[in-house]
Amino acid sequence: MPEPAPQTWLEKELKSWRSVLGVVVILIILGDIKGCIFPDHPAPVALEADGKPYVACNTPDISRGLFHLSSTYSVDFEDNNGSTISLRGVEKLIVTNLPKQEDAPMPSTSTDDLSTKDSDGKPLVEGRIYNWDDGTEARWAGGKWQPVKIKNRVCESDAARDKRLAEEEERRQAHQKKIAEAAAVKLAQTCNEWEQKHPLGSPVDVFTIDNSTDKVVIGTPEGCEGALEIAYKEKMQEAQASKEHAAQEATKQKVVSTPGAAHHHWATANNSYPYARTIYKRCHFDVNSSAACGYLNEEVAALKQGDRVELLSNKIRSASGTEIVEVKFQSWVGWMDATDLTLDIE
Repeated sequence: MPEPAPQTWLEKELKSWRSVLGVVVILIILGDIKGCIFPDHPAPVALEADGKPYVACNTPDISRGLFHLSSTYSVDFEDNNGSTISLRGVEKLIVTNLPKQEDAPMPSTSTDDLSTKDSDGKPLVEGRIYNWDDGTEARWAGGKWQPVKIKNRVCESDAARDKRLAEEEERRQAHQKKIAEAAAVKLAQTCNEWEQKHPLGSPVDVFTIDNSTDKVVIGTPEGCEGALEIAYKEKMQEAQASKEHAAQEATKQKVVSTPGAAHHHWATANNSYPYARTIYKRCHFDVNSSAACGYLNEEVAALKQGDRVELLSNKIRSASGTEIVEVKFQSWVGWMDATDLTLDIE
C-alpha cells in the first residue's frame, strides 16, 4: 500500500487556518443567536431580578448558560459607582430601558423671581436657558418657562451626588439669605414710611366699610415694632375701649317700650286675672290662635301676681292687633300682652 505523500508547509498552514476560521464562525453564530435572544440594552437600564431592583450603568451581559439552554438567568453589570454586580440563578428577570435624559429641577413660583426680565432688567431672550441661585434652571420659550433636559442622574456616583447635593444646599441657603435680606430692607422701608406719616400723638387711622357708620381702626404694619408703633397701638386700645363703652351706653339708652319713655329692662305682672299673668307662645296672638298653634297648648308659664319678667324686645303689634312684648321668667321665654305689664323704670 503506497504511503501518503508528506504535507507541505503551505498545506499545514492552510489546515491550521481552516480550524481557526471554523471556531470564529461558530462564535459569530453563537453571538448572533445570543443577540436575538437577549438584545442589547444601552445604559441606563432598570433590572428586576426575582423581585429585587437594580440599575445597570452599562449594557448588562445577560445569558442563560451554554447555548442559552439553562432555566435561569445570569446577569453581569456595573452599578453607579462602577462596581461589577454578578447575579446567578435568576428565575424571573425584567429589563426596562431608562431615558437618557430627564427634566432639570424647575424654579418655584413661591421662592424664585419668575418675571419676564432677567437680573439686569433686560427682556428675556427666546430659547435661552436661565439659572437661579437655588440651582434650578428653565428655558424661556413661547412666553413661558419650560423644563430643560439634562443627563439622567440615576447613574451618578454616590460621591458625585453627595457633592452636588451639598453644593445645591449651599446655593439654596445663600438664596434664602438673599431673600430674607431683601425682605428686611423692604420692611425697614415700610416702617420708615409709616413712622413719617404717624408722629407721636397722631390720631389712629380708620376706614368705613360699604358706606356704613361703623368705622374700623387700621393697625400698624406687621413686623414694625418701634416706639411710635407701640404708642400707636396703645392709642388703638384706647379707641377700641372708647368704642365699646359708647356701644354699652347706647344699649342702656335703648327704649323697650314707647318712644320717649325711659329705658325699661323689667316689668311686673300685677293684673289680678290669671289669664293676664300668663306667658304664651307667639302663635297665641295670631288670628285664629288655636289653628296657628296647631291646636296644641298655647301657654308657656303661669305667673303669680307681682312676679317680675325680663323684657327681651320692644312692643310690636301682632296680627290680631294686640301689642305684645317678648319676656323671660326664670327659664321660660314667651310673649305677653304689653297692657298686662307694669314697666319698671330704672
